[in-house]
Amino acid sequence: MMWAIATLLLAGVARAAISNAMLRGRPSLPRISVPERPVTSPNGTTLPPIKTVYYFDQLIDHNDPGLGTFQQRYWMNWEFYEPGGPIILMTPGETDADDYQIYVTNGSINGLIAQHQKGAAILVEHRFFGDSNPHDNLTSQSLALLTIQQAIDDLVYFAATADLPMSGGDAVKPGQTPWVLIGGSYSGALTSWTMVNKPGIFWAGYASSAVVETITDYYNYFTPIRNYMPRNCSSDVESVIAYLDWMYAVNDTAGIQTLKEAFGLGGVVHVDDFASARELTLSLVQSSSLGMARTSSDPSNI
Repeated sequence: MMWAIATLLLAGVARAAISNAMLRGRPSLPRISVPERPVTSPNGTTLPPIKTVYYFDQLIDHNDPGLGTFQQRYWMNWEFYEPGGPIILMTPGETDADDYQIYVTNGSINGLIAQHQKGAAILVEHRFFGDSNPHDNLTSQSLALLTIQQAIDDLVYFAATADLPMSGGDAVKPGQTPWVLIGGSYSGALTSWTMVNKPGIFWAGYASSAVVETITDYYNYFTPIRNYMPRNCSSDVESVIAYLDWMYAVNDTAGIQTLKEAFGLGGVVHVDDFASARELTLSLVQSSSLGMARTSSDPSNI
């Protein structure tokens, strides 16, 4: 039974085996595929596909503009836009932004606001995630630029300076048209922080399930899953966790390596990266269970 449960817990090994360890153990906004369909403006003009990628010259360091810029990816949909309408801006936060294009369509609240208010919706990738990297490495020196303040300044600088690809997109800066900032979970908190830290830039902010307290080791995040999943399952999960924790505590490197190889993760160097495969799959339990939706604050369940 223990090995069967371990197999279930490590079903998401492809996600755990990625090189970017910053993705470990975090809730995320749901990825929802965007159906391929023709996109037209209100006057019938054919527009680029929703998945078209655009690039913005973002400052590497807002405290030292002389360091230059990096290419920050973004996506945009202006099928509902009419002059004077708002610009709806969002970042998915701490993840690459591929497959998040649903958030510029009316399949999301972002796009619904754009549709009803005759606006345009934009999704901008967070620095250091996906292909929006100030540096081509994740050294401590590079990651010194991964701060809340730099992320806030990214959003402000984008809104204030980006010339958008739509017609008239060079004349829709804050002060010329309303900008609305939207986010969920971490990006919801980032929305709130931006509204306070840089007032007057965004006309309004919409924060869904925004983080209100920073806790370094928030093990209680998974307590609802432990409490509400079938009891025989939760007890087996706890047994697997205890077993792996014991191997780590006694420094059974050979046993750990054998277990990693059994799940195709033999090349993963850090034990905590290997253990995160269990954690990520527990997040999948949360996202796919109606019971979890009633007990979790993650926006994927709203």
